Amino acid sequence: MNFANSLLEVEINEARIALQRDGEELSNIDFVVDSLQAEIEAIRMRIAVQQEKRCAVETRILQNRARISPVRFLPTEILQQIFKFCLPNDRYVIPHILSAPLLLCQICRRWRDIAQATPELW
Repeated sequence: MNFANSLLEVEINEARIALQRDGEELSNIDFVVDSLQAEIEAIRMRIAVQQEKRCAVETRILQNRARISPVRFLPTEILQQIFKFCLPNDRYVIPHILSAPLLLCQICRRWRDIAQATPELW
């Protein structure tokens, strides 16, 4: 019985040592996971900042492209002719915000001014 008790005590001791070792390993793994999650969150924040910067740059690009667009430099007379061709073919047109001439007035200030100054549109 003494020998059996001795073997049981050894086995219990080994299990306690394994539990302690595994508990420490689990703590280390949890620490690494927590560190990685903190890094991931920091990277997400950096990505969000870069996405905001990208959006601002894309907006500036669109604005600058619009500023150099050839249509901005068309003479008023040409735009008036183009606007006239945009009118519906019906003799009696019911004004609608999604069709000429009202639609043309929504594009930009210059187009609105030109459309309003063109009696043939009204």
